Amino acid sequence: MTPFSLRGRLLLGSAVAIIVATFLAGVGINAISGLAVRALALSEIDEELRVLLAAVDINSSNQLFLDDTPTDSRFGIPNGGFYWQVGRNGNVELRSQSLWEQNLPWLRSRPRDAGRATDMKGPNGSHLLAVERSISIPSATGDQMVDIVMALDNRELAPARWRFFYAMAPSLGVLSAALIVAVIAFLRYGLRPLNDLRAALMAVQERSARKITGQFPREVQPLVDDLNGLLASRETQLTQARARAGDLAHGLKTPLAALEATARILSEEGMSERAAAIQTEVSRMEAQIKRTLAQTRASLAAAHTVGVMDASADLQKIISVMRRLSTERKIDFELAAPPEMWLAIDEADFADITGNLIDNARKWTAGKVKVRLSQVPELEGVELCIEDDGPGLPEDAEMAFIRRGRRLDESIAGTGFGLAIAKDLVEAYDGKLTLARSSLGGLSVTVNLPARLVKDKQTALEN
Repeated sequence: MTPFSLRGRLLLGSAVAIIVATFLAGVGINAISGLAVRALALSEIDEELRVLLAAVDINSSNQLFLDDTPTDSRFGIPNGGFYWQVGRNGNVELRSQSLWEQNLPWLRSRPRDAGRATDMKGPNGSHLLAVERSISIPSATGDQMVDIVMALDNRELAPARWRFFYAMAPSLGVLSAALIVAVIAFLRYGLRPLNDLRAALMAVQERSARKITGQFPREVQPLVDDLNGLLASRETQLTQARARAGDLAHGLKTPLAALEATARILSEEGMSERAAAIQTEVSRMEAQIKRTLAQTRASLAAAHTVGVMDASADLQKIISVMRRLSTERKIDFELAAPPEMWLAIDEADFADITGNLIDNARKWTAGKVKVRLSQVPELEGVELCIEDDGPGLPEDAEMAFIRRGRRLDESIAGTGFGLAIAKDLVEAYDGKLTLARSSLGGLSVTVNLPARLVKDKQTALEN
């Protein structure tokens, strides 16, 4: 299972937090809107209650009556949602038509609720927001306390609350989207040092830098220091390995020279077969030393910064040398390459690769060698193809001849390590070497190198 990226984790967590916060904000705003609508309803009740308080009076028959009635149309509709009643001593004497034949409960039995808004049960089990007031009215028998209750059905408040919610919901949605966009921008900015670190590592991998450079945050700098320490340690180890390989090769030169001298002495004394056997083994050991040194140099060059060289120009030089070496017979060398192709590869390594392969073709060709260098977009890299019209290789046996010291014909001069050395060097640069039957009838050797080795001319000039 592929894990989430760090950016994905942070973005997912932030998005969930924003959505939850927006939901809670919506709940809070809805609650606040409910309080606001309730306050507006109480204001409406209070306004109508003032009218009713001013209109109630006691006639000469000691009966309550109204000089004027509230004008809200809901008072005249049965179960209209807006109700009032007037009475004395717990008895209802006047009521709105909306109550029909029902009464509202009195609140005077709860002094703490008198004059305050409270919730109560209304007609048909409805829930009401009610306010009760008591006033003293003079009469023929003296001042009398008159109670007035006015109530509004809570269902009248719901539409206003939903209108407010629907008005706020799009704003909350836009706010959430804006916050998520802001988080994305913040993550892009906050994680930029990691992208810079990745680019610096790519520069080291592509051998355009020896270590990671740049300004990094305090949280990332220790990691950068550790990576640079690791790179420095690896460079030291590879340098020491190359030095040890060089010392070993140098140490073997004297014994090999002694063996060659012994072979010459044996040859002069008439023991040609023994001399030839010794000379053959000495040549093999020299070739093996050469291959080991090439491998060591390639591993060091592939792991460190190297120069940028023009592969097209180097191929022309190598082919020119091969023409001078082919004085005994006429060989047609055909080169197809762009005017310039700059590669981030050690020039000595490139010369070893192309020199071994072209020299191998020169030895086996009947008279025609084709060398083609091109950049292949579909393969995302560089392709070097060397073909000859020689005998080629047996069917299904191409890769067997890259084995150490394997030769097709012992009568041809050489050690059999040319292809093996070239293959080692190519693979050190993450490339691939393949053998096949040539269109000319002989051997076709194809070298594919990764696209990261290709550099533009400006980079080459800077190097």
